[in-house]
Amino acid sequence: MFSKTVVGTANATAGGWGNLGGGLTQTLMPLIYRFWLDGIGLEMKWAWRAAMLFPPTVFLVLALWIFCCTQDTTTGKFDVAILGKTTKAGPRTYLQCLLDFRVFLMIFQYSACFGCELVMNNTLATHFQDYFGVDIVAAGGLATAFGGMNLFARSLGGILSDWCNQKWAMPGRLWAHFISLFGQACFLFLFGCVTSDMGWPVALAVLVVFSTFVNMAEGTSYGIVPYMIPQQLPVVSAMVGAGGTLGALIATRLCYMTTEDDLAGFRYHAIYVLFWALTCFAMRWDDMGSMFGGAKAPQDSKSVEQASPDKEKTAQETQPTQA
Repeated sequence: MFSKTVVGTANATAGGWGNLGGGLTQTLMPLIYRFWLDGIGLEMKWAWRAAMLFPPTVFLVLALWIFCCTQDTTTGKFDVAILGKTTKAGPRTYLQCLLDFRVFLMIFQYSACFGCELVMNNTLATHFQDYFGVDIVAAGGLATAFGGMNLFARSLGGILSDWCNQKWAMPGRLWAHFISLFGQACFLFLFGCVTSDMGWPVALAVLVVFSTFVNMAEGTSYGIVPYMIPQQLPVVSAMVGAGGTLGALIATRLCYMTTEDDLAGFRYHAIYVLFWALTCFAMRWDDMGSMFGGAKAPQDSKSVEQASPDKEKTAQETQPTQA
């Protein structure tokens, strides 16, 4: 529903503030756990279980409110006619979109950034507590620094993507996307090099920069998604979004469950991110080009030559006559 000049910013801001919940969770859940443990006096195993009742309660309230008090689009209930189609998407539509190599690459590029955010949300608090010896509530607060970057960083990625689009069109969006993913890979690797001897303040400083690049990459991703298959935008958006969750599963299994080292998993994960960052070089469109330009002209030279006599004739007809 947004103009292409601001679609990256709009997508990024909405997504970023949505993902902000992942950061707040790092602070809220330990506090709720402490409430049941110290305030109410439950045993540890029951305090954690009681704390886990809070998210579904909030989710249920919000789900009922959204269902009863909101509308699908600015014009009311969603209708596929809005997209210029007559039928809803089916399994075949999803398969056709998946067979587009650009959609496939974007799914895994998003798995490298949003998937990484999900992994960090699952591991950072424990990492600060177990590896650096920080108190559990304080560790949650430190982990919140990662999710807190959603306040501005994902929007920053969308803004950068839109600005580059105005300057250099699609090649600009692709370069913004690549730089964000590449920066994420570099600082994720550096985070995996911060030892306990260096202390948690150093880890936190690297984490803030790392998180900024992660969120920017998520924003630049959805600055490109609307251009992929415009007729199937909801399907492509859904598949790319699901790729983020898939990336969390892949990275957890390949990078963190294959080593006992507290830091090696982060470095392995950085390699995974770097691999998919490099696939940005392979993305191209016939009408919009690639990272190195190369968009085809709307008309070839032959058609221009055929059209030139008509242009000359029109120009002669429109010459002013002498009185």
